[in-house]
Formats: sequence, C-alpha cells, structure tokens
Amino acid sequence: MRNRIVILVSLLIAAMSFQFASAQNTPVVTSEVLAEFEQLIADEMAYYHIPGMAAAVIADGEIVYAQGFGMRDIENNLPFTTETLFRVGSTTKSMTSLIIAQLVEEGLLAWDTPITEIIPDFSTADPELTSRLTLRDLMGMGTGLESNSLDGFYWGDWSFADLLDAIGRQAIAGEFGEHYAYNNEVYAAAGYAAALALGLEPTVESFSAMIEERVFAPIGMDGAIVTDNHRLLGDNFALPYEIPLDGDGFENAVMVDPPIGISAPAGAVCAAVEDMACYLITQMSGGITPDGTRIVDEAALMETWQPGVVVDMNIPAFTDAHYGMGWVTHRYNGIPLRWHDGGWQGYSTQIAIFPEANVGLVVFANSTLGGEINNVLTYAFAELLYGLEPQAAEFLHANFDELVAQLEMIRTQMLITPFNADSAAALVGDYENGWSVEVGEDALIIRRGGWEFRAVPMPIEGVYLVVNAGAAGVPIIFETDGDSVSMIVQLPAVELTLNRIE
Repeated sequence: MRNRIVILVSLLIAAMSFQFASAQNTPVVTSEVLAEFEQLIADEMAYYHIPGMAAAVIADGEIVYAQGFGMRDIENNLPFTTETLFRVGSTTKSMTSLIIAQLVEEGLLAWDTPITEIIPDFSTADPELTSRLTLRDLMGMGTGLESNSLDGFYWGDWSFADLLDAIGRQAIAGEFGEHYAYNNEVYAAAGYAAALALGLEPTVESFSAMIEERVFAPIGMDGAIVTDNHRLLGDNFALPYEIPLDGDGFENAVMVDPPIGISAPAGAVCAAVEDMACYLITQMSGGITPDGTRIVDEAALMETWQPGVVVDMNIPAFTDAHYGMGWVTHRYNGIPLRWHDGGWQGYSTQIAIFPEANVGLVVFANSTLGGEINNVLTYAFAELLYGLEPQAAEFLHANFDELVAQLEMIRTQMLITPFNADSAAALVGDYENGWSVEVGEDALIIRRGGWEFRAVPMPIEGVYLVVNAGAAGVPIIFETDGDSVSMIVQLPAVELTLNRIE
C-alpha cells in the first residue's frame, strides 16, 4: 500500500515516454503466450534481483496458469509456491469496496450517503468539505485531503478515534473532485463505515471478521487472512526483502514487517496467488465466485469500477487514467485495463484485468523492487496478449539503470565518513512519540513501534542517511545543544522534529 513511506516507485514508468502501434490481433491466451510470459518472469527476476515471485493468469473464468518462482525465504532455501501467503497491500481496497457494494445491495448503505451520517465524529479541516463527503468519496481518492506520510509509523498504535483525529488534521491539497491524492487513512474509514452499518465496532478485529465472512469464505480464499502477525501465517509465507543502500552489490536483506494496524481496510490482507486469482475471477464475472455463487449484485459491483478523479500519468502510452473505488482504469497504448497495485515493506502485488479479452493477471514479488518488475510484467504481458512489439521491458529498464547509478553515487558518499560508535553514543536515548536511538555494529539503529531503521553518517556533521526499511535515502539530522538532542526526520514532503527525553 502506498503510504509514501513505502513509496510506489514512480521512476518505473517515468521514462516511458513512448507509444506503440495499436493492438490489432484478437487477444487470446495461448500456450505460446504463457511460455513466453514464464520466460519473461525468469529474465526480469534476474534483471531486478528479485528473490521470489508468484504469478497467475485467468482466462474466461478459469485459472490457466499459476506458478511460484525463486525463494520465499533465502536463508532457509524455501521456495515460493502458489500456496505461499503474501501481504497483498492495497489490492485489499477493492475487497473493501466489494463489501460496501454488498451492503448497498442489502439497503444498509448508499454510495452517496454523507459520511457524517454513518460516522458522526468524522471531520476534516474544512467544515464545508466535511459536510459534502460521501461514502463514495472516501474510496475515490478525490477528496483533496493529503495523507501525512509520517502517519504510517503510528498505524499499529492507533484506535479508530486516532484514525479520525489524523484525518481531521490532514491538509487540503487541492480541489474536491479534481485533485487526485492517494489516501490510506480516508479509505480505511470507509471500511469501518461498513462495520458500523452492520452494528459492529470499528476495529481491526471486526473488519477481519467481516471480510472473512463476506469475501474470503464465499470466494474460496482458504488461506487469506487479515493480520500483522507472521505467526498466524503458518509455515508457508514470504519474507520481504530489500537491497540496502549500504549493502554489497545487489545482495538482498530481510526487511522488518511493521504493523498496518488500523489501516487494515486499505491494505492488511495476506493471501496466496491462487486465492487472489479466485478473487479476480469473482470480480471479472461481476460478483459470481468460481463455484458459481453470486455474492454481490453486478450493478453494485460495477459501480466500484467506474472512472472517478483523473490520475495524471503524463506518459503518452498511458491515457484516460482515472481512480474508481479500489480500482484504476486506463488505457495502455489503446488497450483498456482495470488494475491496482499494493506495496508494503518489501511486498509488492499487482492485479490487472483486460476486460476486452476477459483475461486477468496477478503478480507477487517479495522485494522493494517488486513495483518495477510487476509493472514490466503487466505491460509486457499486454504486449504478448495483443501481439504488440515487445518494448515495455526495454524502456522500463532505463529507469532501473538510473536507480543503480544513484545507488552507486550514494554508496560512494557513505565511504567518505565511516561510522564512529563513540561519537554516535551521544545521540542514544528515548525520543518523543515513542522513537528511540541505539548504537549498532555499523550504524545508528532508529526504532519506532514495529519499525526499525539503520542510519549511517554522511560527510556533513550531524547528518545520517537511512539505508533500509522503505525509508532508504531519507536524511536524519541530529542537532545538539549541550545535553539536549533533537532528531529531525526529513521526508520529501514533510519534516518531523523529535526531542530526546532527558
């Protein structure tokens, strides 16, 4: 899920300023297409240094391909299989909107009910905006409310009241209905509106029970679960990986998997690739599960697919992009797609539907570079399916090459100032809002809740650089005045100052 701590890496399509010839062939998933796609997965995994993946292809309501690749656990040499559980991140959002579509069908909710009629304590910084927001708006990413990228550090601690307080403090960054701003907190509030409509408490536990009853069980997603606890995932789950900035080459390191907590309706589902394929079949069939059971009215479900606020991709090959309710619709070189991605600390998921062809795709990658490879695979699969000249991978590789060049430059800077444990000891202690600093073997260790960051010194005195855990590249500045120490976290759009507790 894209909470801006786990950034959807925009570089992966930024250089894609090209257009292909329009698709002419009838789209059919043939054995040749699947064989070429499988080879493409192997090639791209090697290119992006991905530890493990899984992929599934759906055609005409059937899973025609499902396969795991590489390792779910490198250290223990455990393979990634089609049964491997995986954090699917923000692809959870369309499950939340499906539940709300069910409740609309049942007459318990309406898309355009003012949200304050469902959640009386809901408010924003603008009373007029508060009064006009509806349930539909909360899932449409067009409220104008800008999520605070630091809030993800606290989700694991928050109650529903804390979630509402955070929304009430969010900046209004643009015009309602015109300004696209991805917002996990606002979307999560819609999930709790569904719980309230059913007479449930607005808690993670009630959302978990609701999605199990209304989505997982009827669809046959036997392994799917909402949890932050790896111990509940059994023996077959994927570990998340990254390539640390201070690492050696492209060697992968295990990441800490912090809690999603109260934002569960926006991204806390864990599922296997075959579970997600069954889910995609249900979406593609208009609400009919793989065993033929209708779980939602087709018209209500289709409402979640409808184009809403414009998403400006600013790339010629990508046109007519809009956000619906847990779905993005756009055209890639004239080919219509309905899709959504999900990312969280080394877990990257993409689901895509090609409605003209009645074909669907699910891809998982357990790496912080998973967003790149998932996009390559999605658009390269479109090329295979529609008989286009295969160029997507080549253009998208240029972004990775740029990323590699930046990595080498940063690593060169790190070599200038070796870590000095003695001088770093002066920064150790507990800081405001539950943050702490410790001295590690070769870096400062900065913790907050389930988050853990390593920070190495840069050539400027008092400046450290985070090298891992989804915040890689974020500068941390320490200012001292006698025994007083302040830690300043500088994210791209926001700055956080924390004083050491004396």
